[in-house]
Amino acid sequence: MKKYIEENFSEIYSHFKEFQENKEYELYWNKCIEAICDKELLSHIVFCNDIFCIPPVKTFLAYYKDDFIVLTGKPDAELPVFVKKSIGAFWGMVFKFVLHYKGQKSVSVSMNEYFKVRTATYFTKEEL
Repeated sequence: MKKYIEENFSEIYSHFKEFQENKEYELYWNKCIEAICDKELLSHIVFCNDIFCIPPVKTFLAYYKDDFIVLTGKPDAELPVFVKKSIGAFWGMVFKFVLHYKGQKSVSVSMNEYFKVRTATYFTKEEL
């Protein structure tokens, strides 16, 4: 999974190639890679998506909340808009191109206290 994403992310999500390639975003990119390499965490992210329709972005950010507070240097871990969208693209890559989910739905998420994320996408095995 890691190799496929590292080799194809910038091509498939060309608008977000800076997320992978620019040193400014390296810490965020590395945190995403860390998450997919942690089999237990990844299984929880998939479970939350599949059973509770909780977007992977929400589970990922909630799990790493304390790390993101440190990375951003902000007590609310507010992320730049580009980083938020890039993290969404990253999880889209995981679910659509690696796990082969066919559908997706954008939903409201209540992450205003931390991260300032209003919407995120969960993925379905079948097209909606």
